[in-house]
Amino acid sequence: MGIDLELADCAAAGYRLSACKEAGVPCGHEPDCRGEYRRALAQAAADRPGEQYPHEFRYRRFADINEKMQLIGMGYAAEREERVPGPEIDADLDWVSETVPGRTGIPGFKLLSNDRWLITVREIDEALEAYARAPEHLRAEWEAEDKWAAWLEWLAVARRHGGFEAE
Repeated sequence: MGIDLELADCAAAGYRLSACKEAGVPCGHEPDCRGEYRRALAQAAADRPGEQYPHEFRYRRFADINEKMQLIGMGYAAEREERVPGPEIDADLDWVSETVPGRTGIPGFKLLSNDRWLITVREIDEALEAYARAPEHLRAEWEAEDKWAAWLEWLAVARRHGGFEAE
């Protein structure tokens, strides 16, 4: 099973555009849904030049990423519990921002299932703060790996896009 990651603002604009198309009437939103989606994609392209699909993460399997994140405190192993929206989630969106009280970073279950999760800016910040505290030799070793380097770049970009969705 692979999991798709998409920048949060691009995903939200895409869902809104799809909903307008399905309604069968011209979009009455301001800004226009098609224009908003194009703007989000253009910003992703500017933030990730050279990527074929800049609004998506190119890797789809995350067990190794989860393992490394848990090893240094960027994330944690946990079973998902009740799906309760967090305070930073737009009430009109179907996304869920579940975390485990008292834990910091990215919950492992969000990258191991395709249940449609939102990884928030707060979770990304906590993960990156933990990574900054990791031993320098370990960071250098991991950053030499293409997938890990792409992951760190993805997290930095996702911060500017309201997080990312895993589905």
